[in-house]
Order: sequence, then structure tokens, then C-alpha cells
Amino acid sequence: MATIDIVIVLVFLGITFYIGSFFYRWVGDPDDFMVAGRKLTPFILAAVIAATNVNLYSFVGQAGVAYKHGIAILWQTWTGNMAIVFSGLFIIPIMRRLRIKTIPEFLEQRYDKRVRTLVGVLWIFRLAFWLGVVLYTAVVAAQAITGVESFAFWIFVFAVIAIVYTVLGGMWAIAFTDVVQFVFMLIGALIVLPMAMAAVGWMPGLIDKLPADALTLVREDGPYNWKFILAIFLLGIQWASVDQGLLQRAFGAESTRTVAKGMVLAGIITTPFALLWNLPGLAASVLYPGLENADQAIPILLADMLPNVVLGLVLCGLISSQLSTISGNLNGVATLFTNDIYESLRKRKATNKEVLMIARVMTGIVGIFMIGFAFLVPKLGGAVEAYLTVIGIMDMPLFIVAIVYGLLWKRATSTAALAGYLSGATAGIIGKFYFGLDFNSTTFLGAAVALIVTPLVSFITKAESPEKLAIVWKARNISDEEIKSGHIYHIIPKTPKGRMAMLVFLSGLILFFIGVFLGSGGYAIASWIAVIGMLVYFLGGLIRVYVE
Repeated sequence: MATIDIVIVLVFLGITFYIGSFFYRWVGDPDDFMVAGRKLTPFILAAVIAATNVNLYSFVGQAGVAYKHGIAILWQTWTGNMAIVFSGLFIIPIMRRLRIKTIPEFLEQRYDKRVRTLVGVLWIFRLAFWLGVVLYTAVVAAQAITGVESFAFWIFVFAVIAIVYTVLGGMWAIAFTDVVQFVFMLIGALIVLPMAMAAVGWMPGLIDKLPADALTLVREDGPYNWKFILAIFLLGIQWASVDQGLLQRAFGAESTRTVAKGMVLAGIITTPFALLWNLPGLAASVLYPGLENADQAIPILLADMLPNVVLGLVLCGLISSQLSTISGNLNGVATLFTNDIYESLRKRKATNKEVLMIARVMTGIVGIFMIGFAFLVPKLGGAVEAYLTVIGIMDMPLFIVAIVYGLLWKRATSTAALAGYLSGATAGIIGKFYFGLDFNSTTFLGAAVALIVTPLVSFITKAESPEKLAIVWKARNISDEEIKSGHIYHIIPKTPKGRMAMLVFLSGLILFFIGVFLGSGGYAIASWIAVIGMLVYFLGGLIRVYVE
């Protein structure tokens, strides 16, 4: 890595730091720090969400899986994008109407403070672990590209800059720097893809040189088979419905209609991006076969192929995506603690000044946890394996109690929610570490246990008060805020055009599932049907948010 590349990267980091620090003066109250004053427009929201979800986990972790196992890992991104659209249409508008800042805050509205506090504490560590995964991928990339092996040095570069500008500028800093970083990231990825593909002879050459099943999207067997697609789709819905880092941005939308548009746009525009790291990962398997650590495939490719200056610009794009993810999730964890734990421990309403101070202090503390967890990732098998292990155990039980029963069944009780979540997570831990179940089976096991335990306990415990339930159920319908502003969004469409768009949306979803299930029989057409179904699904979702 030449001096000019180092200078380019350092200048970019300096600009990022300055922009984040500039927004320090914009932060006057907790809403400014946590949800950008709820003033994000559809385009800014879409860019912010997209920038958060495309990061070095993708370019290092997913590309590493593509290097080892082929293109099927693409579905982790694609089903996640489908989930963003689904959640934007049906779930997040409800949360936006409740004007919450965190999912645990919703859990208290729907259940009680016990559920809010438990989930708040557990998810602080859950999100800190995810940040450790993201930080690990940055360090792996930097070590391979630059030849500088010092782990501590790269921790300082990536972690400290993100922590400081998040502490100062909060969600305003994150939102505006995300837009800038999104552009850098896109430029960098568009430079890497054609160079990697040209080196292997473009698609004909790649197809010629890879094993027969490496480009099969829906597989009958293997670790990333049709069951993986179903499991990661379910976890994608969960992630897009309850992930604090994602929802922190969504809750910053200026209206319910804006959040629906922003999330649908984000899901659609980031779908082609998955090719920007998976195809180079496949190309690297041809160019650099036999790497001991597959996570280094893309970093080695970059260092080997890109000329000076171009390498610096590409690194700016990759670093930007990394800082975007770290800063957004740091802000989310700080909001979780401040909103869901601090005031409960104090047993009184904190002042705006106290909340703002604690949020900033927690951002720094969680940053330290992030650094610690980054050291654990290699022991769990690398970035993707570590992340899938954690979400397979912790995430699905939360989705079951918060969304499935929380929004769809009034009889679900607070005690049942606690029992359902804890039993589902415990079942996942036992399945994974005692019986050695794979990711797919662990996910289904945790979900099934939570699905069964929650209603069983509900029937033997006292029902929630009608007044508590009325607040949540009212949020299914348009709010006074929407009527006053004129920006009305109906979750269930009311016009013929809206209903037609919903029919297209559901048809695409059904076609997608048909393709996935055909993959279980090894049918060659399965991949095509699944992809066509996904595209129809996106089209229906896009029309849906713009016709009513």
C-alpha cells in the first residue's frame, strides 16, 4: 500500500470525523441524538439504511463464504432485503405511530417492564457482539491489504473514529455521513467488480473454472441449501422488525408514509449490491485457490489488483461502510440502555440533559465491549459463522414474542412473553452447543419452542388489561399525526390500485417460496423461479407505497 493511498484514507477519515463533529451543535435533546429529531426524508432514510446494511461483513465475511461454498450465500442479503420491504409495509409503520425509540420500549407498552428490561439488557450484549464481528472484518481486511499486522492499531483506527463522532453528533451525524459514505462505498464496489471479473474471463470464464454447483442459487444440499434460505428469510423478517441498529434509522423518519417508502426503497436498491461482493468472492476462489482464511479473499484481491490511488479510493468506500455500521449500532445500543434500563434503575423520569449525557457515555462503554468481542470472533469460526450462531439462538424467540404474538394475539401475556423468549433462546443454546445442530435447525428449534411455550403460559396467566392492548392495536390504523399532515399510510390498502399492488406483492412471495421448495428436489429451474418471485415481490412492494 503506497503512501498516496494512506494519505487518501487519512483525509477521508478526517472529513468523516469533521462532519460528525459538526453535527454536535445540532443535538439539543435526546430525540436529536437518538432519532435525528424524526425528520429524515425517504431518500435520506433509504440511503442511511442501505449504507448500514452494506459493510465489510459483506465484503469480507459473505465473500469469504462465496469463496468456499459458492453463490448461495447471496440469499443472506437478498432475503434480508425482502424482509426490509415486508417490515416497511406492515410492521414498522405501527412502531412509528407509537413514536417509540426502541423495541424494548414497545415491549413494555405491549407487555410490562420486566420484558422490556430483560430484552434491553440481553440486546445490549447482542448488538455489542455484532459490532465485534463488524470490527473483526475491518481488521482482517486492513491487515491483508496494508501488510500492517498490528491488531491494536487497526482497532484504534476503526473503533475510535466511529465512537467519537457518534458520541458527538448522534443520529444526525450518522444520517448525513451515511449518505456520503453510501456514495463512496458504491464507487469502490463498482471499481472492484469489473477488475475481478475481467481477470477470470468475465462470466463465461468464471462458469468454466468453477465447480458445477458453485453458481446454483437454490441447492438441494450443503450448508447453504434450500433450508438455509427459509431459515435466513425468517430471521430476516425478525431482523427487519426488531433490530435496533436498523430501526434506529427507521424511527427517524418524518412520517409513517416516509418510513414505509424509505424501507421499501432501501430493500430494493441494495439487492443488486450483493453481486458486488459475491462475484469477486467467486473470482478470488479461481485466482487465489487454497487460502487458509477465506475471509481474506477480497482483501488479498484488492491489494493484488488495484493500482495506487484507486486502492485508496476503494478503501475509502469499504471503510465508509464499516464506520456507518459501527456508528449506527453504537447509537442504537446507547439508546437501548438510556431508554430501557437507565430510567428503570433510577425509578424516575430522567431530564433531557441526563439522558443525553448517559447516551454518550454508553456509546463509549459499548465501544469497549465491541473491541473485546472482536477478539472472540475467530474462535467461533469467522465472521459469518459467529454471526449466524448468535442470531440463530437469540433472535427468533424475540420475533415470536414481540411481533407474532405481540401484534397478532391479544391473549399473549407478559409472563408468557418472558417464558417464551427464555425457553426459545435456551433451546437454541442446547441445540447448538450440546447436540451440535446446524444454523438452520437451531433457528427452527428456537422459534418452535417459543411458539409453543408462549400460548401455553398465556392460558394459565392473567390477561393484559384492555387499556394497554388498545394503545398497540390503535396503531394499526392511521394516526392523528397522519391526518393532520396529510401523509396517510394504510397498512391494508383501501384503493383498487393499492389492492392490485398487494396482489402482485403476495404473488411474488408465493412464487419465491415455490422456487425454494423446488430446490429441495434438486430441480434446475428452482433458482430461476425463486429469483423471479423475488423481483415480482419487490415490484409489488414498490407500487404499493406509491399508489396510495
